[in-house]
Amino acid sequence: MQKLPRSFHSGFLRALRMRLLGLVALLVAVVPSGLVHAEQARPDSEAVRAFRDEQLAYTVGLQAYLYGYPVIDYGRVMHEQTTANADPHGVYAPINQFFFQTQLASPGGLYAGRAPNNDTLYFTGWLDLRGGPVVVEAPDTHDRYYALTYADFYSEVQHTGRRTTGTQAQKILVAGPDWQGDVPAGMQLIRLKTRLGYVLGRVLVSGPKDLKAANVLMTQFKIHPLDASATEKNLPELPTTTSLATVDFFQFLNRFLRDNPRVPGEDALMAQFDLIGVGPHVQFDAQKLSPAARKGLEHAVADGRRLLSEAPYAAPRKGWSPIRQLYGIYGFNYLMRAIVEYNGFLGNLPEESAYPSINLDDAGQLLTGAKAYRLVFAADALPPVDAFWSLSAYDVRTIDLIPNSIKRYSIGDRSPDLKRKADGSIEIRLQKDAPREADVNWLPVGDGPFFLTLRMYQPRPEALSEGYRLPAIEEISQ
Repeated sequence: MQKLPRSFHSGFLRALRMRLLGLVALLVAVVPSGLVHAEQARPDSEAVRAFRDEQLAYTVGLQAYLYGYPVIDYGRVMHEQTTANADPHGVYAPINQFFFQTQLASPGGLYAGRAPNNDTLYFTGWLDLRGGPVVVEAPDTHDRYYALTYADFYSEVQHTGRRTTGTQAQKILVAGPDWQGDVPAGMQLIRLKTRLGYVLGRVLVSGPKDLKAANVLMTQFKIHPLDASATEKNLPELPTTTSLATVDFFQFLNRFLRDNPRVPGEDALMAQFDLIGVGPHVQFDAQKLSPAARKGLEHAVADGRRLLSEAPYAAPRKGWSPIRQLYGIYGFNYLMRAIVEYNGFLGNLPEESAYPSINLDDAGQLLTGAKAYRLVFAADALPPVDAFWSLSAYDVRTIDLIPNSIKRYSIGDRSPDLKRKADGSIEIRLQKDAPREADVNWLPVGDGPFFLTLRMYQPRPEALSEGYRLPAIEEISQ
């Protein structure tokens, strides 16, 4: 994942601001006043209203689309993963229960298309906190790395686990934004900003022989209501993939804004949303839209999707993406929040895990399996982590792990056959065929274009500083 250049944000906001100023100037010019006779304004009044409705719907609607994209996309995934038989081969678990992935990620697996890691087992759960808090129980993992990531529907996250709360057995109370009550003794409170939420768990697997033990530990994680007698509420209608591409988007966003407490500091933005019927103080009704307003909102959805799909999020760039990136806590940076969601769902806080990526070699050329490369970590410049690190290659076309004959999808400090050179350095070869040298490590990359992601779990402060530099990717002869 790569951080957008500041110029992208400022350019987009500047263009949006100029469009708003132009609209305001137009309204000032055309609104009847003491200087404009009614008979003079009347012939153009219908056209003026149509123009105003369309431009206002478009300008504010585009802001609302970017603001609400994570909200609607979370709802979409919640619908897919909590609806029985929605995808017989996909993720499924009822509300407030965990789904456990019992195998490490591999090409074409459950998380294909989202650059999954090959280091940990995943387990996930969708939370309904409207009827009260839930308790997440974690077993004693005896210092084995695990992390629980709790996300609200704004895709802002909090963590418990080895880095934050340790690996002893523990109970976490997860509550909604307006729950009032006493936290039971021995529990830690995680409060989400929205009444529906998500929890993603990861448990480390140290090689194939460790898979069974990791599974035994993983299935000891549990979710249950704090109040066992609480009545389960029916979920509201949830969006689908189609909802992200039509005016229905605003119907779901409006209901979300009305059903959840407002975020401090967003009053002015919500007032703008109210103007087009999307904000928390009005009720959106697509049937009552004027043709011009509908056209403006449809245009906003189309341009919003195009903006997210064409953002330079994964554009070729020389060198590694910044290690410390804006993930997990976005504040008012709605554009970055939407781009991260569009390209991969949620992101951990960098203190929990960092994922610098690269897709060009040191000469500025796209990485491709038609060539061979090497990456060398000096003995005194290994990734500084308090947990572990690993390097994975992904096919650019599928954003998935690359199939290969030896079924190796990552190399890292836990690799059982990790080789070091005489000087203690670690050389990793990135190529289609096995290297001839005996003291190098091979990460197969297939035929086509690929990119690399280095995962650092519990990165140390020096890893997140600007002073730490990852090694270049150097093309070599095969």
